[in-house]
Amino acid sequence: MKDLARRRTVIVIGSGVSRHSVGADGSTRPPLWKEFLRDAVDEVQVGTDCSHIAAAIDQGDLLHACEWLKKRFDEDWNPYLRRRFVDPQFSPAQIHRQIALLDSRIVFSLNFDDIYESISREINETSQFVKIYNDPDVCEFLRGYARYIVKVHGSLASPASLVFTQEEYARARVSNSLFYDAFDAALRSHTFLFIGCGYGDPDLNLLLENQAFQNDPGTSHPHFFLTSDPISSDLQNSLRRNRNLKTLLYEAVDENHSGLVAAIESLGEAVTEERVELLENRNW
Repeated sequence: MKDLARRRTVIVIGSGVSRHSVGADGSTRPPLWKEFLRDAVDEVQVGTDCSHIAAAIDQGDLLHACEWLKKRFDEDWNPYLRRRFVDPQFSPAQIHRQIALLDSRIVFSLNFDDIYESISREINETSQFVKIYNDPDVCEFLRGYARYIVKVHGSLASPASLVFTQEEYARARVSNSLFYDAFDAALRSHTFLFIGCGYGDPDLNLLLENQAFQNDPGTSHPHFFLTSDPISSDLQNSLRRNRNLKTLLYEAVDENHSGLVAAIESLGEAVTEERVELLENRNW
């Protein structure tokens, strides 16, 4: 909370945040990754054998499954992505508003959509810049004075930038090492708060694990991972030991995870109080 108040936190938002949005029809929601891939299998499996792709999804090998599906779709891949993530015209949800009200200087978005960007621009009237991982000046977020939203996996506005498959992850790490160096530096200087994310992203895991094992156990301030999933104490201990991730559990309340919205709202109130105190004692 103190790091949030001092704007020394990087908030990382994943598909679980976008999932709160609803399209213009009043019912369609952005798919989670597994759901998206399973739907894609249904789209291409007529007359083709996709059993190994479905098996890969069930086994959690999502990057290879996505790579194979992309090749099956061929030139229809980008239109399919836009049909699922853009055409429904998703509107920002209350959770997007609550995250924006935290007024973090840096937000990393793992999502391709621009749902969060629209509400953040409305709420935070100060200068806001959206950077993509392959922008030549992406490292500006480290020392700039503005607000930054960094699209870690690219944007649907530029489909060629998307990092969505095993091949694309590997290529991005090599071709965009400047961004990953900046990411690594941010992990050392800021506290990361993961909201609506899983713990299987290969890039994030590699960076987190590198840092976790470069420091002696217990000497580095932890990063925080919000989840409602019933994670065993063994897995929680492994995440803390191997990735320096401390698990914070919240009660989902319902299938739309309204409990997460309430948790972020409460966090925002506490951050506001802390900022008032900082203003009074000038202990910036």
